[in-house]
Amino acid sequence: MSGDVALLQDDESGRTAKLVQVLGRLPVQPSWVLIGGLAVNVRLGRVHRVTNDIDTVTHDPPRFVELLVEGDAEKLSAAKVQLRDPEVEVDVMESTEGQALPPGDEDRAFALVRRWAMRSASEVEVGSVRRDGEVTARSRIQVASRAALIALKTVSIPRRSRGHYPQKVGSDIQDLYRLVASQGVDEILAPFRELDPGVRAWVANALVHTFSAGTADLRYSAARLRRYASNADAVEIGEDDLALLGVLGTAIGG
Repeated sequence: MSGDVALLQDDESGRTAKLVQVLGRLPVQPSWVLIGGLAVNVRLGRVHRVTNDIDTVTHDPPRFVELLVEGDAEKLSAAKVQLRDPEVEVDVMESTEGQALPPGDEDRAFALVRRWAMRSASEVEVGSVRRDGEVTARSRIQVASRAALIALKTVSIPRRSRGHYPQKVGSDIQDLYRLVASQGVDEILAPFRELDPGVRAWVANALVHTFSAGTADLRYSAARLRRYASNADAVEIGEDDLALLGVLGTAIGG
């Protein structure tokens, strides 16, 4: 990524181009921010893995979904719609801004990290590029910061493990590692000082617990990555590489 522009090489299926095309069709209001796998690709400036849907966070999910349905999308659930042409699913997450915080530490961290993702996002012009260099789609949108994406991925891992999509733990670990390794621990630390101290401590402890070098948790995390993320990029990531995430956790908590 260069400045506020991210040009993503399209994959053979043309999936990335479809996702970028749909970004430009999403409502301007209520305001929303791109999170999830596509946001990670944008922050990396390359498609390290192909993602199948678009993940968003907004202050007003019901209105956001309503506008998409009015635009001929199919409502799959209260927080998910399916666009028809091209066929792309859009997940809509509540920012929790202005709401009472949940009592549990993990749920509280998840809520505050979503608020942080909204507040710390920045505008990026996202484009998809064919192999011949032609730009096939462009959209200017708000994208979650690298630090917020790291926090979101960290919070997601235990929630996925207990939920209906444990297979997504592999892609979360892959995304998390690439976000950190492509920039380095020192450069990532500064934005975390903006985060609520309790949430910062929760994220730090989760990273240390899951990715500390030489522990059973790290070996288990590496095994889940290999099991659930079988793409070429994930194959290159080893157990020693993932220990970098434990180093980040120690630094965030320091």
